[in-house]
This record gives sequence, C-alpha cells and structure tokens, in this order.
Amino acid sequence: MNRVILNDELNQIKSDLINSGFKVVRNFLDNNTISELKKIIEGKYNENIESKISYKGIPERDSKDRMVYSLQNLDKKFIDLISSTEIESILIPFLNDKYYRFIPEEEPNYILNYFNARSSGNKLDLHIDSHIPYVGEHIFMMQVVFLLEKSTIDNGCTIVVTGSHNSGKYTDRSIEKVTSLEGEPGDMIIWDSRLWHGTTENITSNTRWAIVSTFSQWWIKQANDIPKGLENNVFKTLTDKQKQLLGFLSLPPKDPTKRVNTKCGYDFLKDNVNDFE
Repeated sequence: MNRVILNDELNQIKSDLINSGFKVVRNFLDNNTISELKKIIEGKYNENIESKISYKGIPERDSKDRMVYSLQNLDKKFIDLISSTEIESILIPFLNDKYYRFIPEEEPNYILNYFNARSSGNKLDLHIDSHIPYVGEHIFMMQVVFLLEKSTIDNGCTIVVTGSHNSGKYTDRSIEKVTSLEGEPGDMIIWDSRLWHGTTENITSNTRWAIVSTFSQWWIKQANDIPKGLENNVFKTLTDKQKQLLGFLSLPPKDPTKRVNTKCGYDFLKDNVNDFE
C-alpha cells in the first residue's frame, strides 16, 4: 500500500513540519493502491449523483467541488491507509497526549477528526483548520492529504504560506507570496492545521481527486460523529488501535454513575457499536 519511511526521511519530515508547517512526501502510495482507492471514491461520487444524494449544508464556495464524505464508512481500505505504521510514526510525536496513561505511550492516542475526498472546483481562500490561531510548540490538529491524481496550479492544487503556523494570527487573504504544492499521484502532503492554506481554482475540465484526513488530539470534538455512524460489520473488522483512532475510547460519558472519565483504555472496547453508552 505505502512505501517505508526510513529514519533519516522521518526526521526531515518532522523538522519541516516544525519549521515550515508542511511537508510533501513523494511517491508514498503505490499505483495499485491509488487506482483502487480512486475507483471506490469515483464510484461513490457517481452513485450519489445518480441517486440525487446531496450533502446538506455545503457552503456556496464549495458548490463546484466534487466531494465524498466519511471515507471510513466506504471501505476498510481507507482506515488501513491512515493507520499505517508510517503515518503513526509521523503523527505520534505531534498529536499524542503524553499524559493519556490508559494506552501505551508508544501507541497513538490521537483520533480521526474528519475524513473525505475532494476534487477542486472554485478557488479555496486561505484559511486555518485549527479554528483558532495560537503560538506554541504543541500541535492540536494536523492534515494528511493523499494525492490520487496529478495536482497542479491549473487544476486546483493546495497553496500554503510557509511558516504561517507560527504567526498566531488568522489569515491575511491579500497576501501574494504563497507556495503551490503541486504533486503527482501517490504523493502525501502533511501540514500543521494552523498553517494558512487554500487551493487554486480548477480551470481545467479534469478532476483532481485527493483524500483529506484530519487528525486531532483525543479531547477535540470530531467534525462528524464517527463512532455512531460506523457500520457494525466494519467495526468488527478493526484492530483495537483502529477503533481508538476512530474515537471509541474518547466518547463523552452519558451516565456519570457508570463512567466519568472521557479517556479510556482498550479494556473499554465493546463487541458492537451499539454497546457503547
């Protein structure tokens, strides 16, 4: 599915994320994986069009985008993609809560916050995904994007303002000095969610499919209710670490007489999705 990232490259990735706020990792996915995942996404997108299924609440600026939401519900292959050893080795140093205690510290305790596929349409203005700007060494959210098609300035590639994750400010959309993150199918792009980023307009007639996964520290509310929305037949195929990644160990307690702790260990896991309180 993905290539191995050796220590020297891993250290460079971490360094670039700290200093620049982003990193492009070339040739991360193999061709078979790219083809397989793209086929699933395009199939779901076309199915939605044919069935006249739409996503409620999409803002006008995204009206020309092609979107497929909640990839964790489409196929377990998407969950396997974001729970690989290589992804863990990058995210754990930045997103793990070292005081979590209920899970071994060498294992991930961060969670999936948002998971979709997007093909650019209109220009996406500079913005931050951390919701609030702040200065500090601790990162609360990160994006990991997998390119499934060639990404260029003409078809809506990601643009970033290098180092803006350290500004402690909301975006200045009049700024002209941006970096265009063009790439090939299989490339992976990672950034600190405080980074000012957006996309160019897709002025071509071609798609630019990319998988966008957002990860956050365990205590941040997920953008979608991933645990409740997961099909039980998918849940039963997951490892304990994958169930944790989807948020099943950080569910807010419903009945304080049964549980008051929001962070839990693997022993909290149930046999079925509906068994969770």
